[in-house]
Amino acid sequence: MKAIYSKGSMVLIAVLIMVGCSSTPPAPDVPVMKETERDYIVRDRNPEPAPDWFRDFSKFKRDIDGKGMSYFMGESGDVSDRIAGCSMADLEGRKKIAQLIAYLITSKIATSRSGMLVIDKDNPNDPGLRHHYEEQLAGKTLAFLSGTKEFGVYWEERDYSKVGGKRRVYNCAVALSIDDKSLNEALRRAAQKTTEVIEDKEAKAAVKEALKDIDAAFKEYSSKR
Repeated sequence: MKAIYSKGSMVLIAVLIMVGCSSTPPAPDVPVMKETERDYIVRDRNPEPAPDWFRDFSKFKRDIDGKGMSYFMGESGDVSDRIAGCSMADLEGRKKIAQLIAYLITSKIATSRSGMLVIDKDNPNDPGLRHHYEEQLAGKTLAFLSGTKEFGVYWEERDYSKVGGKRRVYNCAVALSIDDKSLNEALRRAAQKTTEVIEDKEAKAAVKEALKDIDAAFKEYSSKR
């Protein structure tokens, strides 16, 4: 069969298809370690005690997710500045929302007829390209993501001196929610951005066809929460 796509478009669609076939949904938030497993001492925290959503976010989501809202948590990791750490945690939470949207889009492309149309012969299985394009799409989504609400902030001052580490660092976690209407709207806009980065008209049409019922991907996601 004669190829009908430019090489750049072939690479893009092939990558999106492979991401959908081989990648998995964004990893769930992992509960914090039990006190006996920690290699640090908590010198201060706010609020006190640690909220349920921080101690076991996976359980928190199971109990509350799916009632017209989706919930995400971002963590800063250990940082020297508490305020900056909480800003980082907020951004990490928003990135998780954008990554979910990118995953839903690439999965939708993979299950469509366009998934059989294009193969990139030069790099048929390049994980670097797969990661690159999914991150590109998530980055575009972050630019217009709206409707998120911060419903919890928690920080700890940690002391790692007993294992030879720093005496004072901070870890901040931020819990975010987004309503279904805002999430679905962001999914639609991200799907449009996916076609905008393709120059070849025929390739653009194939991807646009695959994503025209992107609402179905959101409904499937909602039904599994």
